[in-house]
Amino acid sequence: MRSLLICLILTFSFPSITNSCFFTPRWEMYIINGTPDNVIMHVRSKDDDLGKHNVTSNGYYHWSFCDRLDSTTTFDAEFWWGKSYDCLEAFSKLARRTCDRFGGIGYRVVYCYWLLRSDGFYISLVNVSFPNPSWAFVKPWGSGGTLCSMHIVSNKA
Repeated sequence: MRSLLICLILTFSFPSITNSCFFTPRWEMYIINGTPDNVIMHVRSKDDDLGKHNVTSNGYYHWSFCDRLDSTTTFDAEFWWGKSYDCLEAFSKLARRTCDRFGGIGYRVVYCYWLLRSDGFYISLVNVSFPNPSWAFVKPWGSGGTLCSMHIVSNKA
């Protein structure tokens, strides 16, 4: 009887365990377009290409994932806004440091927000109206390279 009870508990709890991040947090990433025009975004990691997305002014792009146990997950993003092009490490050490207040403890959700504005890129752990001290300026448009890793292979829309 006891074995049957254990089997039932495992059977019904297995789907909830497999759909969550048990040892690492689940990251909910948002890139918000705060420019006056559409922005094309292409987000990818070494393992996952999330594709190109045309995000309207005041719209956003969202994805979620479980970080690797060794905290080596990175996501890069390319942006085309009018004639401007730039790239960004959308998820890396900067996002972990800015948005994860509890240091990688598993079985919880961490939200992280990027805001694209005419003057550049901002990051915050909360989605609040701009301007707000929660938004940290990261870099201006066109500064490229230093915040883009090797996953970026092209700058053509």
